[in-house]
Amino acid sequence: MPTTDARARLQERIDALNNRLRLDSNDLDYETHLRQKRQLQALLDRLKLRAEKQ
Repeated sequence: MPTTDARARLQERIDALNNRLRLDSNDLDYETHLRQKRQLQALLDRLKLRAEKQ
């Protein structure tokens, strides 16, 4: 199912950003990575909610 694959890819990207946030805690990119993570998490949450409703 394509949405399952998409959710898995989103989760992998979120996990990668979490790792990057730990490394960049004193870096200027921290806020950028944090914003990206929040956007991806919101998208993933919407996909999961949509899948639960079906």
